[in-house]
Amino acid sequence: MGIDPGLTGAVATIKLDPPTIMVINDIPVLAGQTKKHICPYMLSSIIRRHTRALGPYHISLFVLEDVHSMPNQGVASMFKFGRTKGVIEGVLAGLSHKITLISPQSWKKQLALTKDKNASRAMATKIFGTNEYWQRVKDDGRAEAALIALAKGWRDEK
Repeated sequence: MGIDPGLTGAVATIKLDPPTIMVINDIPVLAGQTKKHICPYMLSSIIRRHTRALGPYHISLFVLEDVHSMPNQGVASMFKFGRTKGVIEGVLAGLSHKITLISPQSWKKQLALTKDKNASRAMATKIFGTNEYWQRVKDDGRAEAALIALAKGWRDEK
């Protein structure tokens, strides 16, 4: 399972051989307030659903992109981003899943990608043989969640 944290991120469960999307969901947010927030209860439900959807298979790796603050980013937005990552870590730990972290630089270097979100969508389409999950530009988090799981899974398989 790969997780692209952030309020526009996603949770993707894949099979490595051949690379196949099993289940994919956007990070659940509570909207309708002054500001969006991640919904821990809905995230927990999504992760449990991913685990059940695999039937006889099991998720062997829970990979979370290890994001950090960067220069010239607003304090409030970075606090919100860090809070979202922390909620994801807490939900996974609460469900007794060991978390593996991978930096954006590491998985993108492994797949020869840059910061370009469209390149991530194109690479995911090439690898998984479909773009049904990330046809829209705003669905780049889905493609990146799948690629995060793939990059870490491939590296651990070798």
